[in-house]
Amino acid sequence: MKTNKFLLGALLCVFVMGFTVCNANESGITAGGACSYAFPVSSSGKKVYFSKGNLQYQASTDTWRFAENQYDHIGGDNANISSSYSGWIDLFGWGTGNNPTLASSDYKDYATFTDWGVNAISNDGNKANQWRTLTYEEWNYLLNTRANASSLQGVACINLNADGSEYANGLILLSDSWIAPAGVTFKSGFASGWGVQAYADYQIFTLDQWSKLEKAGAVFLPVSGGRDGTDVSSVGNYGDYWSATLTDEGDACYLSFVSSEAGMGDYYRFYGKVVRLVRDVK
Repeated sequence: MKTNKFLLGALLCVFVMGFTVCNANESGITAGGACSYAFPVSSSGKKVYFSKGNLQYQASTDTWRFAENQYDHIGGDNANISSSYSGWIDLFGWGTGNNPTLASSDYKDYATFTDWGVNAISNDGNKANQWRTLTYEEWNYLLNTRANASSLQGVACINLNADGSEYANGLILLSDSWIAPAGVTFKSGFASGWGVQAYADYQIFTLDQWSKLEKAGAVFLPVSGGRDGTDVSSVGNYGDYWSATLTDEGDACYLSFVSSEAGMGDYYRFYGKVVRLVRDVK
């Protein structure tokens, strides 16, 4: 298997503190399907809203939607990827906004990038061309080079029920305007250990605590694993999010994280990774 190549710290830049908030309900999600706080993605001051959840697709009805919750992910059912599958998938080959069920292992089948954001999103007004995918430079700025970047991110586990038998591991990103909500303590950074359990060992939030974090401007990127053909692996361990940036003939850039670190890497374009769309702040 190809080795991931982290490309940390490509640019040095400074962001002048400031933020934009759009109208949100009590959950911190706007009626238009976006998280309520803007995030800077360049030193020029460009900002975006993240979608309320990862992108999902149902082939049998040709329907796109955002996950209902930021922590939702499909997992092993992505192995059923096909043009007739009636379930939902969320692991896509690079640039397959026009061909989401493509599962070829030939990089030449992924030569052209079609942004998933050109599609109408069924639970976001069903209008086309409202969203887009972050570039490598934008992911890298958000993760590594904005002011106080290291203090505005941290891995965590969200317990989805009282006994913790259902949970979601992931990476939390905080807006520049972050103010910790009353009664909730967020610990930035990464675990010293590696693996599924290491997320919970680092910090755990109940659903109620997560709701408060979300309302205060936190974005959660769930650990959704990856897909090679119809083989799904590393669910709950690896979080891999596509960018819109091509690297070379066979690879494209993506955000990659595990419990112990996060960075930018590149990987085979035919590999299935998750997509988190953004909307530009006007």
